[in-house]
Amino acid sequence: MKVQTFDQFIKSDRYQVIMQRSRFSYDSVLSVVQDILDNVKRDGDQALRKYTKDFDNIDISNFRVSDKEIKIAYELVNADFLKALEVASRNIRGVAEQQLLQMKHTTVMPRSGITVWQEWKPIEKVGLYVPGGNAVYPSSVLMNAIPAKVADCKQIVMTTPPQNDGSISPYVLVAADLVGVKEIYKIGGAQAIAALIYGTESMPKVYKIFGPGNTYVVAAKQLAAANGEVAIDSPAGPSEVLVLADETANPKYVAADLVCDAEHGNDSAAVLVTTSSVLAEQVAEELERIIPRFTTQQRIKESLEKFGAIIVAKNMKKALEFANEYAAEHILISTKDASNIAEQVTNAGSVFIGEYACKSAGDYATGANHVLPTGGAAKMFSSLSIYDFMKAVEYQQVTVKGLTEIRQSIEIFAEVEQLPAHKYSCSVRFENN
Repeated sequence: MKVQTFDQFIKSDRYQVIMQRSRFSYDSVLSVVQDILDNVKRDGDQALRKYTKDFDNIDISNFRVSDKEIKIAYELVNADFLKALEVASRNIRGVAEQQLLQMKHTTVMPRSGITVWQEWKPIEKVGLYVPGGNAVYPSSVLMNAIPAKVADCKQIVMTTPPQNDGSISPYVLVAADLVGVKEIYKIGGAQAIAALIYGTESMPKVYKIFGPGNTYVVAAKQLAAANGEVAIDSPAGPSEVLVLADETANPKYVAADLVCDAEHGNDSAAVLVTTSSVLAEQVAEELERIIPRFTTQQRIKESLEKFGAIIVAKNMKKALEFANEYAAEHILISTKDASNIAEQVTNAGSVFIGEYACKSAGDYATGANHVLPTGGAAKMFSSLSIYDFMKAVEYQQVTVKGLTEIRQSIEIFAEVEQLPAHKYSCSVRFENN
């Protein structure tokens, strides 16, 4: 990649491309995605079969994964994978369970006779989208399903794109089964999101949809949320990483984390912002050296060409200003006093502190969730957690004494807003008192 100073970068045409990332492509697919949503809503399974044939070139008669397929999946994975699942699952579950403990029941009595409180309840029906296509993602199964199970969601529906032979990766099936997901469907893309929104003859509708995906998947989720048809976790689209580094960073580690993210797909984004021009050149050279060694090199090259950048900032203050404006899904900090720098990051999906916090650690096994807001949405969205699978129901209890205390305020508000029935709702309770 070409090294640019910060001033050169912000004056170039590439600046807007990098800042927008894959968001620029949403407009071009919205009409197509809306047609898919409408057709699945109208035609159900018939539309799902048509789109699976058109987009995946696969004929599927029964979308739901059978118990037999899950049993066969266990025969196709090895003990090392099962051990890796155990380690990652334990860490992810530990984080989710600790989050659950922090959701404390708090009762407030603003006045004598008035009690207000909230109780956290699980969302009853949730849909989990696990991406596929270029790779298989058993880790995404864990990241979505474990918080849903800890939250005690009553119905967990998982959908994922089929492989070329119409099956689901055994690694994905085993991961889902081990964490307790029993409803699994072989559907991908915007049509899968449509099925979760509306339900079909074979697939139930849900109240909230979780999981990352490609441009079509993200567009489908956003359209559905905008129409008020279903809730979504966040605009989790194509992966992205921003590395903040200074002269103390190891160029091999920095380059490794950039290609780690870029290999997700040719619409991923990987950006380095550094205060060291020497490091910038070293990373550029290291990228040229290591990219050819990977079987995913074509995706890496295309990703870096589209949404990659190496930028030299005058100082760390400028670098941080850019990082907070870019609001990356992942921000990796490889600097001296990395913890202090991390405290100054205000917009990020997940922050990785220090040279040993490699990106793949967070993707798989630290226990932090890797379903994160992308495309700048980290300015207003958080990483996926158990909180996303629950909702707070508000309760209020009022005694005669309590209502007497606030009666005058209620009646004055009702008069000002010209809502006489509101006033009567309160005053009628005192007619016989």
